[in-house]
Amino acid sequence: MEKFEIDIKWGSYLFIVNVVSSICIILVICLIDINSLEYLYNILIPLFVLQLIYFTVKAIIENNKYDLSKGFRKIFVFVRLLVFYYLLAMFPSATTNDTNSSIFFLFLPYRKKDISELIQDDSNEEDEITLKEFIFKLKRKFSRP
Repeated sequence: MEKFEIDIKWGSYLFIVNVVSSICIILVICLIDINSLEYLYNILIPLFVLQLIYFTVKAIIENNKYDLSKGFRKIFVFVRLLVFYYLLAMFPSATTNDTNSSIFFLFLPYRKKDISELIQDDSNEEDEITLKEFIFKLKRKFSRP
C-alpha cells in the first residue's frame, strides 16, 4: 500500500467514528437534559482530539509496517489525516449557498449571482448568426498567430 492510501483509509475511519460518536453523544445529552447542549463542545472537542491521536498512531504504525514513513515525516501523517478530515467535514457546508457557514469558501470560487440570473432571454433581439458568419469568425480566429 502507498502512504496516501493508508492515510485516506485511517482518515476515513476517523471521520466515520467521529460522526457516529458525536451523534450518539448528542442523543444521550438530549435524552438526559436538552439544556445541557450548551456544554456539548466541552465533550466533543476532547473526544475529537483523542480520536485524532488514536488514528494518527494507527496510521503511523501501518506506515512503519510498510516502511513508508521515517523520522520527522511522521508529523505529516498527522497533517494529512487532519486535512482529509477537514475536507470531509466541510463538504456538506460547501454545497449550500451560505458562504458564511464555514471557511471552506476559500477553496471554492464564489458567485454573487446564479447562472440563471446572468442569462437573459431577450427574444426581441436579433443575435442569430448564420452558418457562413460562424465559419468566417472561426477562420478569422484560428488564422491569427
